[in-house]
Amino acid sequence: METFDVTQVVMTVGSTYQVRTLGDDKISMTVKGTLMSPTPKFQLVTGEDGSELATLTGNFIKTKFQMRGAEKEELGNLSFPAIAFKKTLVLTVGGRGFTADGGLMGGVFRCIDNDGRVGIEITKKETFRDRFNVSVYDGISKEVGILASVAIHSRFFEFV
Repeated sequence: METFDVTQVVMTVGSTYQVRTLGDDKISMTVKGTLMSPTPKFQLVTGEDGSELATLTGNFIKTKFQMRGAEKEELGNLSFPAIAFKKTLVLTVGGRGFTADGGLMGGVFRCIDNDGRVGIEITKKETFRDRFNVSVYDGISKEVGILASVAIHSRFFEFV
């Protein structure tokens, strides 16, 4: 299991998230959103401005997101209900399906497969800046976990 701290940077042009390994102050990755795009588009890079690791693209109403690797290979897909009282999602990675129920407030998203195994756990922290702890378990890439937290933020917590 690897755990990361994903923190939204405030006062930036376009959505930006800094990613650190939990307990380390060094920025290991950055997620950068595309400004003025009708659909959500993000790029995960090494460090603060390094090479591309993965991308995240959503539809206009933020109900479907697709994650692709540096070579444009499919890493996973996220889908959210268009209308729901509870914050829920379905994550698909390599043919395996995971579901998560964040409840009414959306504090913890634990993505569990049909066998009851946890793939990713995303916990929203209550701070001035939107912040998530992302735990990635065996068989799921860190890129999928980090981009899933950004998709959750975009869908449920971002008002732009």
